[in-house]
Amino acid sequence: MKTSLLILALASGAFAGPPVLARITPAALAKIQQGNPITDLPQTPESAPQVARPAEQSIIKQSMILHDGKNWTLVPKGAVIFLPEAMKSRVDAKPVGTLLSWADFLTKNVSWITTNEVSFEQAAGNQALPADRVTFWAKQDKIVVAVHQNGPISVNIAKESLTITQR
Repeated sequence: MKTSLLILALASGAFAGPPVLARITPAALAKIQQGNPITDLPQTPESAPQVARPAEQSIIKQSMILHDGKNWTLVPKGAVIFLPEAMKSRVDAKPVGTLLSWADFLTKNVSWITTNEVSFEQAAGNQALPADRVTFWAKQDKIVVAVHQNGPISVNIAKESLTITQR
């Protein structure tokens, strides 16, 4: 038994690949890089094309701020589809504290925020939100945020389709 283990140990070297002995030198690396067209591209920031952005465009201007006093998050304007009078102070105030992702903020503030899954047709305003949901929101004291696949989404709501307080 010991002999077979010894033979296996000695024979395993025969099946191993050759050891890597040749190390690349700086001169060899420079020669390899000379043949690579990627290295010929200019690497300076001045050569980067300048993208024109409208001055009035801003993620803050296109969003609503929700805050709890310690943390805050951004949702698109139009994503808050129900705003009770008692919760107006938690919307569109100066951001104070730590910026959290939507998912983290929702998890921490589930006591006063709820969500309503909407389709693209509802978000576009082509399909009305269910009347029974709208009636239910009026009975609770939570902010309702429209979401699509768990992410906040703007909703175009026709004035006649939503008769509750909204912002």
